[in-house]
Amino acid sequence: MTEERMDFPYAELIKSLPFIAFVRTKNTQGQYSYDFPFHQDKEHLDISPFDQMTTDESGCLDIVEWSDKEKFIQSIRDSEQNMTMSKENFCVLLPSGERRWLTGSALPEKQENGDIVWKGLWLDITEEKRKNYFNSLVLESVHEGIAAFDSQGNILFFSPSLTSILSYTAEEINKKTIFSLLPSDISETLQQYMLLSALKDKISIEVSIERNESRPVFLEIDMFQKDFFFICLFRDVTRYREKEEQFRYLAYHDVNTGVKNYTYLDDVFSKSINQAKISQTQIAVLSVTPDSMGQVDAVSDPVIRAHIMASIANRISSCLSGQDYLAQTGYCHFTVLVTGLEFALGVEKKVESILHSFDKPIYVNELEFDLTVSIGICFSPQDGEILPDLIAKSDMALNQIRCDEKSSMRVYNSDLAISTAISMNMRRDLKKAIENNEISAFFQPQVDIKTGHIVGLEALARWHTSDGILIPPSEFIPEAEECGMIDALTEIILDQACKWNQKWHSMGLCRVPVSVNISGRQFHNESQLLCLIDKALEESDLPPYLLELELTESSAMLDPDNARKVIQTLLDNNIRCALDDFGTGYSSLSVLSSFPLKKLKIDRSFVLSLNEKKNVEIVRATIVMAHALNLPVLAEGVENRRNFEVLKNLGCDIIQGYLFSRPLSAEQMELMLMRWDADIAAMGESL
Repeated sequence: MTEERMDFPYAELIKSLPFIAFVRTKNTQGQYSYDFPFHQDKEHLDISPFDQMTTDESGCLDIVEWSDKEKFIQSIRDSEQNMTMSKENFCVLLPSGERRWLTGSALPEKQENGDIVWKGLWLDITEEKRKNYFNSLVLESVHEGIAAFDSQGNILFFSPSLTSILSYTAEEINKKTIFSLLPSDISETLQQYMLLSALKDKISIEVSIERNESRPVFLEIDMFQKDFFFICLFRDVTRYREKEEQFRYLAYHDVNTGVKNYTYLDDVFSKSINQAKISQTQIAVLSVTPDSMGQVDAVSDPVIRAHIMASIANRISSCLSGQDYLAQTGYCHFTVLVTGLEFALGVEKKVESILHSFDKPIYVNELEFDLTVSIGICFSPQDGEILPDLIAKSDMALNQIRCDEKSSMRVYNSDLAISTAISMNMRRDLKKAIENNEISAFFQPQVDIKTGHIVGLEALARWHTSDGILIPPSEFIPEAEECGMIDALTEIILDQACKWNQKWHSMGLCRVPVSVNISGRQFHNESQLLCLIDKALEESDLPPYLLELELTESSAMLDPDNARKVIQTLLDNNIRCALDDFGTGYSSLSVLSSFPLKKLKIDRSFVLSLNEKKNVEIVRATIVMAHALNLPVLAEGVENRRNFEVLKNLGCDIIQGYLFSRPLSAEQMELMLMRWDADIAAMGESL
């Protein structure tokens, strides 16, 4: 190993500093060579002390990274041509594969023999380079924008992400102060903090800015002071704010219809009641619901049902003012708060306009829905100051309307609470009755008016309480439909009817269908109805042709196309359908003729009034029309011999009523089937 050269300027000082000393020589033949006066410098470059540094013909070291070669060569050329100091910044790729970054300079000097010699120093800045590189990576990867500035707002440094956050280019930011980048009110706030509090503590500000976009961008800005400089961190929280708005929307709106919900109403009510106390005004609480739910229930498509609800809400909303609030607080149930009322009577015009807004049908996807609504009303503070209680009281008034009169309004009074309590007791007791098997099927025979033979049985629901009291069907059937227990009732009667008829069929007592009444709500829910029927038939083993379903004319007319489809589906499964209460549903002959029915039942109101000539003619016309459609006619409510004879003369086919038998328990019906005398029945006489 050669001895270290000590003729290099300031050799001892250089040896103690992180420099690499070198001598570059270009001889008169144009060949370059490098010499390193100190052994550790050559080792620093991963070169053996015995090896020579190789160069290309331009004097560029072979270890210089290819991307820096041209720059390295040019610095040597310029230095040689002008005999000035060379500035050299480059990266080397060492034999070990490691990269190092060097920076330095060398001063050329021409020798007497014509050689040019550079004596220079390179500083290894690899660690600083890597540190800066990683700092740059971090700054580029962080989502927050960072800006450092002086007390005048001059921007000294900013991260790349700041450009996208503020929608400025880097050049634009370089030309601006921090204050000119922000809205004036925020800039003033920042300057006040800088002047008054010297930013001893970090401050946070939220700001909404608009720049070349249709929607605002929400930013959170944190600012703090470091020595004599200030630093701002910018965070784009637009996504979070949008998420918050989405959550708020979901919290305050019905998911399906988009109408405000109870949570929203509860929030605004608490504010409204406080304002009402201050202004000495009243709040009217309106419960609004369609009079006939059948049209809505008949729609199987949930999207269409949602559109109907939204349309109802729009009709109501169109009649309200800016200080009124509307919310959907239940299925087909809307609640309105009318605020700022000086007198209770002030709400009447608004209610009338809501009622009249439904004079025209609602159209959804070319379907027409002729809906009317009724409105129950109560007032706060005189009827209470708790929203659920107020809604309950307006519902009491609403329920009274639906029992007595449609498309009208009624104001709550204390008497309604008594009738509501009775209704609530009925619902509670009915629920217990279903659970305790107090509901049972009674049967009434349907008799061929000419032969006297039983040609069918109708299963009717009867409720005997545990203490032996008989509850009339007229009291509990409407309540069951109103509170949603009609499905459970129908399932009980259907199961019992099928099981008893199968027993009588297997005993040879009768081979006639048993008919079960189906509510309009159940009839229009085809899949659920078929499941209910399949279950009853499977458990009883009754042949399908011995089951008949009765639907009312009014429920069939709610959606004739759907009714026709359901009736045909049932018929395809050997289950017959009869049209009950004919004459009350305003069906047209063309619609009726398209139904694949097997029987027509004249409403009992016409039969009970056969002493009136007009009713006789109505029944006659009905029978003629039904026969023209090849439908047998059954008359309900036949209670005396006179009506029997009138109906027989009019050509009625089947009769049902107290003339032959009241509805009987299954055991009593079984005895009647055993001793039935068709000849006596054919004469219109009871057994």
